Amino acid sequence: MKNTDHTTKQWDARFFLMAGGCMLINTLCLWARHFSGYQLSILWPAIPAIIGLGASVLGLYALYPRIVLHTPRLAKWGAGFALSSLVALSIGACWVIASALLGDATRGVGMQALIGVFMIAMVGAFICNAIACLRDPASRALGLALSIPVVCWSLMLLVGMLYGAEMGLSLDFYTNGLLALAFVWASRVIRSDTVVGSQVA
Repeated sequence: MKNTDHTTKQWDARFFLMAGGCMLINTLCLWARHFSGYQLSILWPAIPAIIGLGASVLGLYALYPRIVLHTPRLAKWGAGFALSSLVALSIGACWVIASALLGDATRGVGMQALIGVFMIAMVGAFICNAIACLRDPASRALGLALSIPVVCWSLMLLVGMLYGAEMGLSLDFYTNGLLALAFVWASRVIRSDTVVGSQVA
């Protein structure tokens, strides 16, 4: 049982580390695309973002067994939101790839609706998990790390509501770098908890 818990926590850390690395690549690609006059294909920043955000959702799922012990209701809501965001992300990824191959159709109403569902569900998943971790004194550092994406996405939603969806989404030039740092921080916190737990065991 101890070996299983140790392995699970290692996967928590790996998923968030993968997410952080991919979001850093995404940020670099976004800026490279901007400075190249948008001649660089949208796939270059989109692919690492899809992988990174998908990995962060998997990281939340891997955290579920620990969170459910303290706040079962928040854990269930978080899992439901995460599943919804993962479904929207998967559909959106297929849409982006198909649009790049068959023609640019990523600015239609359908894509905007998918982005909206994904962002709301993702924010909800991180809110539930962040609050659950903040309630546990032993997991507050992880809760703070998970709160950074909540702030970033909330800001994007607010700007999008006030100034339009494109303006809100354009903040990813800056917020995705913060997401990368938050995911790496979460990975380090989980990894340090794993080391301490194995030494105590």
